[in-house]
Amino acid sequence: MPQSLHVLPEPETESSQREEDAVVLLYQIGQEDRFALDTLYQLWAPTLLGVAVRILHDREEAEEAIQDTFVKIWHRAAEYDAHKSKAFVWCFSILRNICIDKLRFNNRQKRSSGKTISWDERDAPEPQSDSNVLSLDTLSIVRNAVSQLPIDERRCLELAVFLEYTHTEISSELQTPLGTVKNRLRRAMEKLQKMLAEHEL
Repeated sequence: MPQSLHVLPEPETESSQREEDAVVLLYQIGQEDRFALDTLYQLWAPTLLGVAVRILHDREEAEEAIQDTFVKIWHRAAEYDAHKSKAFVWCFSILRNICIDKLRFNNRQKRSSGKTISWDERDAPEPQSDSNVLSLDTLSIVRNAVSQLPIDERRCLELAVFLEYTHTEISSELQTPLGTVKNRLRRAMEKLQKMLAEHEL
């Protein structure tokens, strides 16, 4: 299993500039500018790859998810609206949906063969208001905090957040008593709140 990724928060000015650059690049990609696509790949791929590895727990599948993500970005950039969603969140939403599709496919394959192994949305990312959008530096802080949780608590939290599993579904997926799942999620949330409070989040 890949090691947890620890990413230092970016300075706010750098994060803002990267966001502005990405908005321009998405507009250019929408005009079928392949150089802009390459530039956006260099800008966001390392960060998105870290997220994909974290979700999929498999480097090779994460790299495939990144390739699929940028293919979809190429085809959908003309639909991007900077007034509805930040550029990074829009790209992240595409990646997240691709990763979830991979997890569900793998899960179905393994369940159909009599094995159980861990791990919605539609293809297109839903518009999000700026008040609900995490900046890149905030996302890094949250991801670092999650990586510090014990593996059993982190696993429950990931299933609840990434796949929106119910407590009962998590219990079934991990073959863990329902009460234990609820306790792990409660402890995970309490620890996260304490860690994030140090960053005034």
